[in-house]
Amino acid sequence: MDISIETYSDSVPKYHEGLCDDQIRIVRDESGVAAILADGRNGGARASLLTSFAAKMMVAMRGSGASIDRVADMIAESQPSGGKKGKAGNIAFTLILALFDGTIRVEQFETPDVILLRRGRPVELQTTQRAVQGRTIRSGRITAKKADMIVAVGNGMLTAGKNRKLKDGWNLKNIETYMANAYDSRMSAEDPVRLLLAAGSSLSSGKPASDLSALAFRINCLRVP
Repeated sequence: MDISIETYSDSVPKYHEGLCDDQIRIVRDESGVAAILADGRNGGARASLLTSFAAKMMVAMRGSGASIDRVADMIAESQPSGGKKGKAGNIAFTLILALFDGTIRVEQFETPDVILLRRGRPVELQTTQRAVQGRTIRSGRITAKKADMIVAVGNGMLTAGKNRKLKDGWNLKNIETYMANAYDSRMSAEDPVRLLLAAGSSLSSGKPASDLSALAFRINCLRVP
């Protein structure tokens, strides 16, 4: 299978914050495209440093040929001990690797499940779990099909509109439905990211309580054996 891989990412910082603590990095090489969305939960200088470190680690390890699951394990192992879920002091992350042979790998730690749209319809990504120093990493693997779209968001997106327009925030199911309704076969990787950030900002009345981040992969099959 010959494929082309289009990627796009962007973030909106928390209200009254000049910089976004979430970090997204995308790396291309001869085998495919790897990306990390590192979520600096609850902000602060420490969270910003940790997300920046995680992003740099992914770039360096992929450059040395490390597998995506090894990258995930190393990032989990490098985090400070004693961090509690949802608290500043450790980070959440999503790693996506799309290879030119059509293989797609996903590694996640405490981030919302990635959304896979296949011909505009949400498809559940089957995952397995493994423990790394007491932390649970979720792993998924799929074979790409024509015009697959993969979308990842940070935890801040789930708080969009909380205590304002949506009592419990914008949950993942709502985001998935929104993306499915907005899907168009001509969409680029940029389109879903722009739509999500605009919707998240609108639901938060232009004053997001957390960083809003989104990352998208668009897979285009050029030749199928």
